[in-house]
Amino acid sequence: MTRTSLISIALLSAWLAITLCMWFVATRSFRNVDRVLSRPSGQFEQMVQTLSQDRARASLRFVASELNRTLFRAYGFAQIALGALLFILVWRATTRDTTALALAGVMLALALVLTFVIQPQIVALGRTLDFLPRTPAPPQMSRFWMLHGAFTGLDGAKLLAGAVLLVRWVVKR
Repeated sequence: MTRTSLISIALLSAWLAITLCMWFVATRSFRNVDRVLSRPSGQFEQMVQTLSQDRARASLRFVASELNRTLFRAYGFAQIALGALLFILVWRATTRDTTALALAGVMLALALVLTFVIQPQIVALGRTLDFLPRTPAPPQMSRFWMLHGAFTGLDGAKLLAGAVLLVRWVVKR
């Protein structure tokens, strides 16, 4: 196995690992708000006592939203960097593997769309929803969930393409 092959496998593995970590973070952040509020520690309970349960929850959910926005922005740029490096390595390989090049190109293209098209729309719309009551659901909520679903679906397609490429490389070697 060449050094370029090993670097390509390491880059792709890192990319897939980062994706799985982001999925974990995204699914846990809002649950943690409810977990913390349902079993607050002594000092924290004293701090939020002055707020109603709804205000404390809205405040903590806002912080979780902002953390997710920051992390997903960094995730997007990290994906683009990893994807560009991977694409260049596959492009410059001594024996051209068009399937690998196509998969790496699709992954990079999806990362670009996610980072520069879908994620900014989710962020902008999410900020308009942060402090609106959820009952009844605001009219913008359906668009938010549509964008969220598109992001998740495309990110899942990217992950699947990466897994196929990684398995292909590992089995081939």
